[in-house]
Amino acid sequence: MRQPLRVRIRERLLRLGEDFAYDLVGLPTAVAYLVKRRQPSAEGAPTAYLRSVYSRNYWRRTGGPLRGLLAISIWPFACAICAAQFTARNGTYVRAQASKDITRQLGEEVMLAVRSSMAPYWYYMFEIYNDHRRAVVHLYLQRYETKGHIYGLLQPRQNDGMQDKVVFARRCREAGVKAVPVLLELTDGKVIDPQGGPVALPREDLFVKPRIGRGGRNAERWDYVGNGTWQNRAGRPLDEAELLRQLASISAERDYIVQPRVVNHPELNDINNGALATVRFVTCRNEVGGFEATDAAFRMAIGKNNTVDNFHAGGIAANVDMQTGRLGPASNMGLTPGVGWCTVHPSTGAAIEGRVLPLWPQVIDLACRAHAAFPDRVVVGWDIGILPDGPALVEGNIKPDLDIHQRVTRAPMGDGRLARLLAFNVERLRKAG
Repeated sequence: MRQPLRVRIRERLLRLGEDFAYDLVGLPTAVAYLVKRRQPSAEGAPTAYLRSVYSRNYWRRTGGPLRGLLAISIWPFACAICAAQFTARNGTYVRAQASKDITRQLGEEVMLAVRSSMAPYWYYMFEIYNDHRRAVVHLYLQRYETKGHIYGLLQPRQNDGMQDKVVFARRCREAGVKAVPVLLELTDGKVIDPQGGPVALPREDLFVKPRIGRGGRNAERWDYVGNGTWQNRAGRPLDEAELLRQLASISAERDYIVQPRVVNHPELNDINNGALATVRFVTCRNEVGGFEATDAAFRMAIGKNNTVDNFHAGGIAANVDMQTGRLGPASNMGLTPGVGWCTVHPSTGAAIEGRVLPLWPQVIDLACRAHAAFPDRVVVGWDIGILPDGPALVEGNIKPDLDIHQRVTRAPMGDGRLARLLAFNVERLRKAG
């Protein structure tokens, strides 16, 4: 898992920037805790409990008071800039949809940021400009408290290799859990067969992505066009020797892997836009030590993108009914007008809402068995492709994004099963010392 120093420094700076953004957004909640000193029980409202845990630790972490003072000095300016930015993008659209003028939107954004630590980003994503959603704003699980703290408390002490896609594929294979295999490792300018065999490219479409990464960034398709040649989106065909040299060269920057480009079940061909459409599935350890599936969303690529389906890469997603596998309407992140809510796929016109995903019971079973293969994990977000021969794991995410689920259900998760399980596991950890 070698990475050049400049790559490590860049990624470290990005993490620090993300952490400080969470400091800024969560500041009003942490300040309110100092004033009120409320300590809800884990048996009560899960959002209140999780928020109290977050707030207590906000000031106790390394450099907490200094980080808090820095956040206090910057917060007013950051809030004003963020509100202006997102209102400029969405204000006219919301004024037409919700009959709410720009001044009122700005006022609501600022008040929500002060009272509920909900930044303008989420005001538009979760459509809080609708009054009935603003009434339950306290029930939204927000990134600053989940990704910014709660998930960190629940991480296993030992590295189980989930973030390393080579180790992940190997552990799944050993556990008998179906996952997309790793054909080749790309490291230090070399191409390596992970099984120790000779290096060769199978005559099929290939998918190349970072060995450690998220969000579909730096992923690339190489389609097999026959006669021992492959072609990417740039359009220049390469033979096997040329492509192997190309693959070796990109590993001078960071480690990559090569996988077969898997495709969806035929019943999903009309809504995947040429990219693998996947189910984002959340599982969590429950009160009896088992692993429970709580939430699911189906992600699809749209427009010119036929490489990845990621929500943060411009894709759309639809809620999946956990009992039936039936899809609701789909949308993008909702941070710019244009896509809105789709009952049919924007690029193909095929129906989304009301469609039932094939092999749904097998998808749920795979997610739960996958979690059992990584038993030290409390919560995991799985990316699962439904393939012609059954569902297969693409990867596991150790800090699953809940924005996608709260966006596509158009409802908060703070009074749902996942929130209660998170609260239970945090309290269990606290009692264990």
